[in-house]
Amino acid sequence: MGDNLILLTVPIIIIHLGAYDGDLSADETAAKLISLPPVKSCYLKSGSRGSSTITIKDPGHRKNHLQPLSIRRPLITLKTQTSRNISYTGIAQILSLLLNLVTMIILARILSPDDIGIFGIGLVFMAFFYCIQDSGIISAVIQRDTRINESISVGFFLRWLIACLMLLAVILLYPYLGGFFQHSAVPQVVLVLTVSLFVLTLGFPALTLLTRALRFSSLAIAAVVQSATFSIVTIATAVMGFSYWSLVVGTIAGGVAFVFVLIRYEHSRFRSRFDYNLAKELFGFGKHLLIVNLMAFVIFNFDQVVIAKVLGIAVLGFYVMAVRIGRTLGDQIAATVNKVLFPTLARMKGDVERLKRGYFQSIRMISIFTAPLGMGLSALSPLFVEVVLGPSWLPVAVPLAILSFQGFFSSLITPSANVLISIGKPKYMSIQASVQAVALVVGIYPVTIWWGLNGACLLTTALSFAVMIYFLAVFARLFNESFVSVVRNISPSIISATIVFAVLFLLSQLLPVSIISLAVLVALGAAIYIFALHVTSGGRDVREFLSLLRRTIRPA
Repeated sequence: MGDNLILLTVPIIIIHLGAYDGDLSADETAAKLISLPPVKSCYLKSGSRGSSTITIKDPGHRKNHLQPLSIRRPLITLKTQTSRNISYTGIAQILSLLLNLVTMIILARILSPDDIGIFGIGLVFMAFFYCIQDSGIISAVIQRDTRINESISVGFFLRWLIACLMLLAVILLYPYLGGFFQHSAVPQVVLVLTVSLFVLTLGFPALTLLTRALRFSSLAIAAVVQSATFSIVTIATAVMGFSYWSLVVGTIAGGVAFVFVLIRYEHSRFRSRFDYNLAKELFGFGKHLLIVNLMAFVIFNFDQVVIAKVLGIAVLGFYVMAVRIGRTLGDQIAATVNKVLFPTLARMKGDVERLKRGYFQSIRMISIFTAPLGMGLSALSPLFVEVVLGPSWLPVAVPLAILSFQGFFSSLITPSANVLISIGKPKYMSIQASVQAVALVVGIYPVTIWWGLNGACLLTTALSFAVMIYFLAVFARLFNESFVSVVRNISPSIISATIVFAVLFLLSQLLPVSIISLAVLVALGAAIYIFALHVTSGGRDVREFLSLLRRTIRPA
C-alpha cells in the first residue's frame, strides 16, 4: 500500500467471461439451496428489494410440488460476480490513473530528482517490510474453508507482532542508513514511513473479509479514496515547501483513508490473539508465497538500492520516475489481476480446462492494451518527458523508453503466476523467481558501473523478457499446446504495436516539441493501431476487446 509514489494505473480486462460458461444450472442451484436431489424443472423469479423466489416442480408428486424460497440477495453466478469485480476494479483503476497522472505531472514541476530519490529509498524499505509482514497470511486466510474468524484473529496478532519487529529493526539500523546512502534524510524518512505498517494492520480484518466475499466495489472505493487522499495531501504539502516530506505525509494519509473506508464497509471486530496451531497452518500455506514475494522484492527493488549507492540519490530519482511511468504499467495490471483473479480462481480449483481458456483470453486482452501503450510510450518518450514533465527531467527519456517495454512484458507475467497457484504448480514460479533474482543480484552492480543508468534499465528489461518467454513455454507444456499456438494469442497486438512504434518514432523526430504534437501523435497512433489490429486479427481482437470493455463498464 505504500508504493503510491506517482502511481500510473490502468484499467484492465482480466479474464474472458466465456471461461465460466459452466456455472451451475438453475436446477442444480435450487437443489443445493434446499438440500433436495435434482428436480425436473425449476423457475427463478426476481422479486423486489433484491430478493428472488425459486419455484420447484417435483415430478414425484401428482400435483406440482411448489416450494418457494426467498433469499436476501439475487442468485449471482461466478460469471456475473467476476464481471462485476472486473467492473469495480476497472473503474477504480481509471480514476486512480487520472489522479496519479495529474499528481505525477504536478510533482515533477515542484519536486527535484533528489526529493524523489530519497522517497524512493523509503519505499524500498517499506516494500520489504510489507512483504515480511504479510508472509502470505491474507492469501492463506482467503483459501481457508474452516475457522475463518479465528484465523483472522491470529493473522491480526501476527501482523502486529511483525510490525513491532520491523520498527525495532529500523531503530537499530538508523545510525547506519545515512552513511550507506550518503544522505542524512534517508533514515528519517524510513523511520516515519514505518508508521504506515501499524496503520494498515488496523485494516487487516476488514481487507481479508472483503476480499474473501469478493466485495470489490468496497475495495475499489477504498483504493480511489486512498489515491485521492495521497494526491491532495502530497500536492498541498509540496506547494507549501515540504519537499520529500510531502510524499511521506501523503503516503501515511492515504493509508489512513484506505483503512477508514475498509472499516466503514466491514464492521466486524476482531481482537488479536495467538494460537500456535493456527499460526503454524497460516505460515505453512504462506511460506511458499513469502519466498516468492521475497524473490519478487529483490527483482523489483534491488536495482534501486544499487543505483542509489553507485550513482547517487539524484540519479535514483530519475530512475524512480521512469519506473513509475514505464514499468508500473505492468505492475498495476499485476495488482488488478491479484485483487480479482486469485479469490475467483481459489473457488475454481481443479478445473484446468476453464483455467486454460481464461489464461489464453487474459493474455490476449492484456496484450491488446499494454502492447501499444508500452511501445507507443517508448517511441514518444523524449517528447513526452519534455512536454509533460519538463526539461529538468530529460535524463528520464532513455530509461523511460527502455522500461516501457518492460511494463509490457511484466503485464503478461502476472496472470501466469495466478494460474500456476490455482492449479498447484508453484514450483515453476519458484524456479523463475530464484533464477531472475540471482541474475539481477549478480549482474546489476557491474552493469551499473560500466554502463550507468541505461545499462541497469536494459538488464532489468531483458530479464523480464526472458521471464515472459519462460512462462509462455511453461503453459504451452502444461496445457499440451505448442509454443507457437500460445504466442498466436498475442501476436496480432504485438505486430500492430510494432507498426505504431515505427510510425510514431519517425514522426516524433520531424514535428516540433509541443503539447499539440504530442496530442496529434497519440491520436494518430491509436487510429493506426486499431486498424492494424483489425487487419492482423481478422477483426476478432477488436470485437472481443470492445465487448469485454462494455461488460467491464456495465457488468451483468
